[in-house]
Amino acid sequence: MSDSKNTEQPAVRYVPIILEEGTDNRGFPGLITSSDNGVTRMIEFTADGKVYHERDTRRIAELPFEHIKMKSPDGTAFYLSVSNDGQPVFTKVEKEDDSQ
Repeated sequence: MSDSKNTEQPAVRYVPIILEEGTDNRGFPGLITSSDNGVTRMIEFTADGKVYHERDTRRIAELPFEHIKMKSPDGTAFYLSVSNDGQPVFTKVEKEDDSQ
């Protein structure tokens, strides 16, 4: 005789969707990902390229950079780095030789 009081549900197996053509939850088309069988769909790429999300900025922020290249309003380029004692260091980027 089976126990009719047993309400245990079978385990749900989630299959990730990785870069599949589709639409996100708002209806925008592109290549999507989903970690919950398509319940929550996130656009990763559109015809305009990569779509960045909050989770991407957190991942990028964890990467250690030796320097960041920045440009001033007049177009002069500088590298921003940090000294051993934590002070910002700006170094002017020398013009690269275009003849190579």
